[in-house]
Amino acid sequence: MRLVVDARTSAFAAFVDYAGVFPPASLTVADATACYRAARTSQESWVAGRFLIRTSQLQELAAEATATMQPGEDPWEVSAIFDSRATAAASLASDFHAEMEPALTVAAAEALISEPSRDGIAKLFTTIGSINPDVVGFLEVARSSDVEAQIRRIASVIQESGRTGGSKLRCGGVTADMFPSPSEVAVFIQTTVEESVPFKATAGLHQPFRHFDESLGIYRHGFVNILLATTAAADGAALSTVTDIISETEPGAFGLSAAFATWGDLRFPGSTLRRTRQNLFVAYGSCDFEEPIEALRAIGLLGEGS
Repeated sequence: MRLVVDARTSAFAAFVDYAGVFPPASLTVADATACYRAARTSQESWVAGRFLIRTSQLQELAAEATATMQPGEDPWEVSAIFDSRATAAASLASDFHAEMEPALTVAAAEALISEPSRDGIAKLFTTIGSINPDVVGFLEVARSSDVEAQIRRIASVIQESGRTGGSKLRCGGVTADMFPSPSEVAVFIQTTVEESVPFKATAGLHQPFRHFDESLGIYRHGFVNILLATTAAADGAALSTVTDIISETEPGAFGLSAAFATWGDLRFPGSTLRRTRQNLFVAYGSCDFEEPIEALRAIGLLGEGS
């Protein structure tokens, strides 16, 4: 019997939501489903989370899944990314869920906040909730508006609704201006911790640690940085410390063993990481599954699963 929660397993279990149809991979639905199926049957299947797809591609996914799913294959959890007007996108997701469950279910839906007022956020969250009774709604904050205020409104709406939901942080994109600064990310994390709002991250998080991208002339965020920054914030660290962890570019500053995760003098047991993953930083989207797996394996940070 395992007496200690393996910190590596706690850190990365069901962590990577697969987004192969999105840039820069931009795979076809057929190729993305094949890649996701391979990930789900690989040795590292325990790291794989949900399958991410645009609502406009759901019918194509339904056709592909119907043609290729095998008897006895485990059900898929899908996260529908709104890429049209919210009511239309929710209708497409609802129809897909009704048609495909239990083989494929719309377990989550993600939408960018276009109207950051409380009424606007409440309306968007309610629209997502119309997909099915159990869908988890993640609302992506708009950087052009007050991020702290948006998160506090999301928290209020979730609490009032009695439904499960969270926020979403975009960490990059195809141009340098799409990358938030470490201080922006730190404020987002600190506020989600204060408000007990789970969150997802997306875009550009293929590597564990913050690193320089010469093609864009910008530093890319690391998913291990964000995970330990969130854990530190939940453990009471000051905003300056959270910012420092997000800004860290030296991989040797981090450690992850079966017993603990560390950054500098800070140390977090596996049970603490598990709470962070369950209640705060629940997953991140990546258009490539193998890249983060290979990066973690290369530096000895990948656990063995449960």
